[in-house]
Amino acid sequence: MKDILKKQDAEYKKSAKGETTEFAVTPASAPKFWYLIIIGGLVFLAGFLGLGIFGWLIGGGAVAYGLLRDQRPKDHKVPMAFSVTPTSVTAGGRTFRKDEIHRLRIANPWFDRAGIDIYTTNANAAAGMAHGMKLGELCYGLTVESGGKAHLLAGGMDRTTAFGLLSDAAKILDLKVD
Repeated sequence: MKDILKKQDAEYKKSAKGETTEFAVTPASAPKFWYLIIIGGLVFLAGFLGLGIFGWLIGGGAVAYGLLRDQRPKDHKVPMAFSVTPTSVTAGGRTFRKDEIHRLRIANPWFDRAGIDIYTTNANAAAGMAHGMKLGELCYGLTVESGGKAHLLAGGMDRTTAFGLLSDAAKILDLKVD
């Protein structure tokens, strides 16, 4: 519980064993929703000024949600590992041969989805959208595309870490990186 405010950056480690290089990826910790934490704290304190148990429950719940909730997709919250050889990529018990791979790609499910631009004058909505952008910055992943589908190799990274992982994996496979 003492590490609840500790920030961890995304990182990956690689280790070579013969022709096989193993990549172990640790995702970044999710940003805290400070706007909700502060508003929840104020509502909790208002419980002492007349809101009573209602203020304590709602305010405490908001603080807990702002501190603990990670809204990124499940695969972007957990450490992942995969291995690369000059002829294949192996991840999640599945092997993709080099001649079956269409491309390696950096993908972000938060930013890649189709959407519309939203404008608001509501401070609460704006704070939520700003928090969503912070989450999106830590939602980059490396995918391998094969058979017309994308398969996530690792996620929960910032753009720089994801590009480094892409570059290192592509070098081993002798693929061009754009």
